[in-house]
Amino acid sequence: MPHDYARRVLSRCPACDTPAGDPFFSVTGLPVHGTAVLPDPGAARAVSVGDQVLVLCERCGTVFNRDFDSGLLDYTGDHEESQHHSPRFAAYAAEITADWVSRFGLAGEHVVEVGCGSGDFAVELLGAGVGRVTGVDPHFGPERVRPEWTDRLTAVPETFTREQVEPGTAALVCRHTLEHIPALAPFAAELHAGLVRGGGRALLAEVPDLGRILDEGAFWDLQYEHCSYFTPATLRTFLLGAGFAGVDGPEPAVRLTYADQYVVAEAGPGGTPGVPELPAHLREALRTACHDFAARVDEQIGHWRAWLGDRAGAGDEVAVWGGGAKGLTFLNIAVGGDAAGSAAPGAVQCVVDINPGLQGRYMGGLGLPIRAPKDLTVAPPRAVLLMNRVYAGEVRSTLDELGLGSTELLTV
Repeated sequence: MPHDYARRVLSRCPACDTPAGDPFFSVTGLPVHGTAVLPDPGAARAVSVGDQVLVLCERCGTVFNRDFDSGLLDYTGDHEESQHHSPRFAAYAAEITADWVSRFGLAGEHVVEVGCGSGDFAVELLGAGVGRVTGVDPHFGPERVRPEWTDRLTAVPETFTREQVEPGTAALVCRHTLEHIPALAPFAAELHAGLVRGGGRALLAEVPDLGRILDEGAFWDLQYEHCSYFTPATLRTFLLGAGFAGVDGPEPAVRLTYADQYVVAEAGPGGTPGVPELPAHLREALRTACHDFAARVDEQIGHWRAWLGDRAGAGDEVAVWGGGAKGLTFLNIAVGGDAAGSAAPGAVQCVVDINPGLQGRYMGGLGLPIRAPKDLTVAPPRAVLLMNRVYAGEVRSTLDELGLGSTELLTV
């Protein structure tokens, strides 16, 4: 019987079952979906909201949302999570795919992608030479497989279990999925058992890096859908506890990628399951970073509210570039906020995104319109505030090509 990965985890660490301590940070009333496509301002303002109350596990170092409630999530409507419209992201996806196919001998082999989303990376794997891919995701059905890939890409619209991994599977890929899993320990057990069942040589995982979020006070990188957070050290610890080892050594290999925004882990099945425990010196450093996070967030929120208020007072129009989860969290906290502390009304006129699936729709919570870049030429903004600095080069080029060279570009 499949495990219930959607169960709420409130009182104990989802990775090692240690009793939860006191939270170090909380934000209330955050729209629960960062990828929902909303057709009008009314629907956008009526979205479900939830609280993110972050707790650090004092044993394994996993950070998790103590108040996560999967019952608030509803994926029956339209969702648009693809980042492949960005040349920068597409280049990164192609680079990491080619690296994995080469180093782990995946050419012509069968790979299972766990949590494949819209299937973009599964197609990337096929294009890089993987023979077949099985994409497992409750929201990825056969109708989402493009005709040219139907003979090599199989959609399994279900929660992942070990039985979905057929013998002769070379690797499991699990990108940007672990952070969505509230019941981490049983999910990792299924991943390990699936890799063993398939005879695979590698689990290839990727998650956002919590360390950067803490160090920068990057509250815009918090999402309600992200109920579990990892640093490189805590991801390695978590995988060791689940029975993973290194592909060619005793421990999983972990590294930072994508301008140090992501943690990549490469693990083999040859370890022994146990209770994950972060070394004491790393645990103390992480405890300090978590303790300091709330103050850093307060500084960031104060800075951006003041800046937006100044722009509004001067009559300068601002567009926020990024209609996905980062923009949603930033705007709902820095602009939505409480009535006394929020930026002056009218500072942000619209949100901009290059993803056609978001254009003409509305931002959850505030109900701001999401426009295409070319729409900025109708009423050029004084400034564009970019939600992810990794895209600064391509956004600056786009603005210049549109004749908006005088529009200031800032990044959070």
